[in-house]
Amino acid sequence: MDYAQPSILTTPTTLAKDYKFDSALFSVYSAAFMVFCTVLGVIILAPMLPPFGQASASAETIAAFYMEANLQKKIGLCIMMFGTPFLIPLFALVGEIMKRRMVMPVLGSVQFAAGLFGLLFTFMMTVCWGTAAFRPERSPEITQALHDLGWLFATWVASATLLQLGSICVAVFRDKSTAPIFPKWFGYFNMWMLVLGAPACVINIFHTGPFAYDGLLGFWVPYAGLFAWFVAMMLAVAGAVKRLNNAA
Repeated sequence: MDYAQPSILTTPTTLAKDYKFDSALFSVYSAAFMVFCTVLGVIILAPMLPPFGQASASAETIAAFYMEANLQKKIGLCIMMFGTPFLIPLFALVGEIMKRRMVMPVLGSVQFAAGLFGLLFTFMMTVCWGTAAFRPERSPEITQALHDLGWLFATWVASATLLQLGSICVAVFRDKSTAPIFPKWFGYFNMWMLVLGAPACVINIFHTGPFAYDGLLGFWVPYAGLFAWFVAMMLAVAGAVKRLNNAA
């Protein structure tokens, strides 16, 4: 009996080119919902952001902050907690694009893992603030400690996000194909975000001034950049998905 030699196996590159990102724009809409929950929950209802003068405030002042409109703060933090995981699909999609279409599996995994790591601290931030609001009648010093801990989880751990930004930046600039997946401006945007977010890593040292967690470099610049990054991320990923599906 003649032996029929099997056809040549499909290479990883071919598999990557044939992969179609069906319904991938759901990830972009999911991230937009997370941003909406953040704005509604911790800016409008709570409001935890911005933290005017809170880094140097007394324990009594922080305790009074949680006493005022306590139920409204709890509801706002519930909305934030509910919306936080809706960012995961976007990070997963970017990781899949980097792995399958840009053929950079390690960078794709680093991007996704660093994104999840950053989200973990967002959960912990919300838990700290929610715990402070849960029993506002407790000792003001305990409430202040929970509040400060929430801000350290919110901002001081920026190194996880910086690693995520760096992996995206490297992937964009390493993409030498004739039709790059992500535009070069997205790589430069992530590079600038690395610079703007770095000061957040030292907020535990300062109670006042630009590097405090309510200061210009400790809060305003990193958080303005973060919200701009979410918008840029959604636009860049939506454009990439459209181009990839049209080419498939």
